[in-house]
Order: sequence, then C-alpha cells, then structure tokens
Amino acid sequence: MTPRPIDLKALSDAEALPIHDFLNATRAELLPDDPPIPLSERLTSWRNPSPREWSKTFAVYDNERVIGFAEADWESTDQENPDKAWMNLTVTPSLRRQGLGSTLLRTLLEACRADGKQQLFLATNDRIPEGKAFAQQIGAKFGQEEHTNQLLFTDLNRDYLERALRNAPTDQFEIGFYDTDLPEAELEPICRLIEVMNTAPRGDLEFNDFKVTPEDLLDDARQAKINGLERWFLYVRERASGRYAGYTETGFHPNRSHLVNQWGTGVLPEFRGHGLGAWIKSAMIERILRERPR
Repeated sequence: MTPRPIDLKALSDAEALPIHDFLNATRAELLPDDPPIPLSERLTSWRNPSPREWSKTFAVYDNERVIGFAEADWESTDQENPDKAWMNLTVTPSLRRQGLGSTLLRTLLEACRADGKQQLFLATNDRIPEGKAFAQQIGAKFGQEEHTNQLLFTDLNRDYLERALRNAPTDQFEIGFYDTDLPEAELEPICRLIEVMNTAPRGDLEFNDFKVTPEDLLDDARQAKINGLERWFLYVRERASGRYAGYTETGFHPNRSHLVNQWGTGVLPEFRGHGLGAWIKSAMIERILRERPR
C-alpha cells in the first residue's frame, strides 16, 4: 500500500469525503464527547488555506476507503524555527502496529527533508495508546507531557468565580475585549503580549521562541472569518502606564455552539502576583455565561 500525495485545496467533494470520514473517525476516538466536523466546514478550511501555512499530506487507501493519513505543516514566515514542522499521523484502528504507520512516516520524512525540514514534532494521546508505542519504536524523543482540561459549566465553582471577580485589583488594572478584529493601532503591543506564551513550560522540546507580527494577527483574523469562527480576546491593562499586562482568548464555532475553545492565557512576568490570571479567566467565563448561556 503506497501513500498518495494529497492536495487538500484541490480535492473535489467526492475526493474529499473519504479523508473527511477518516478524520472524523479519529476525532471520535480522541474527543468522544464532541460532535463530528461537517464536510462543508472542512472543505472551507481546506480550500482557503492561509498563504503563510504550508503542508505535506499523504493518505493510504484500501479501494476507496482511507486507512491511513499523515500530514506535516509549518508556517512559511517562521524565521525562528525554519527547520521544524508539526506532524499528525493516524492509522485506522484495525491496522495499527502492522507497519502502515512506518510506511507513512518514511514518505512524510522524505517530503519534509526536500523542503529543508530536519525535525518533526508529534503528539500522542492516551486515548490511542498505540501512538505512544509507535513514537517509542521510531526513536522519537519525549519532550513534554500535557493535559487537556474540560470544564462543564454545570460543574462550575461559582464561589471561586465570584471571589476572583470580587478580589480583582481594579484600582490598578482594567480589562476589555476585542471581538474578532483587533484594532490596527494596537497590533504591535498585542504581538508582544502574545509572545508571553514563550514563557510557558516546554519541557525538553527543542525549539526557539516564536515571534508574532501584525501581519500574523491580521491573517489569523481573516482565516477566522473565512471559517466562521467567532473569537473573543480579553486583555488586562495597567491603568497607570496603559501597558497590556495579560490576556486570554476563546473561540466559538456555530457548528458546535455548545463548545468553547480556550486558547492562550498569559500574564507578563512583571505583572504576576496580582491575581490577574484568575481574574481574566473568570471574567471570560462570566461573559460566556451571560451572553452564551446555551
């Protein structure tokens, strides 16, 4: 079984369907409580990629059915880590540990090397335990263990929420929201604010600090609109200086209106110790409960 190169942008609806079905089956393994992605949503994403996003994609077929999928992606504007890419590789459950993953990996590695990539990052998930065994077998170096937390609003500790809001240092700081579009006059300081995520733990992962540009933020906003994604960006600012001190960001998609994706949350080192992290997280949750109670 030979992996086929796939140009996701050029796929017809009929050609896209087997890959779409395979990815939704994998999604059901990883996120059993979440609904599948509709085909129309995935096609919109595939057919309207960001100009700064590059990828190599391969699939293995059994007749018309996809049984294996591998993809590596990177940003063409990433000057800090130009030799690195992020990889996703999955094989249908009944065919795991039979060599198909290794075949896909070899093909993907050759394609990435041809584009100057020397290091691939991949993540395994304990809901698919074969992934960890595969990573160990191919000699991947363990870099960091991460945890995904899920909050059901029915289980929300409202006492904690109210306490964090009540104890917020509003005499020194103020919070505000930018919804979907960030003001152009604020792009440069927001770039520096988002780069606080470089201080997040990275274990033994070997990559350089990332940089964010105004063009990156504008492109992210364009892609969000194309894909129907609503974003809320909450910032906290020091009153005396007007400097941004921290932020958090969430996203919503109308196809999954009951779900909220929590993205980066960070406070600049010089502003830590004031309870800002608890405040901005709680303020975001309070707004979600008020405006999106469903």
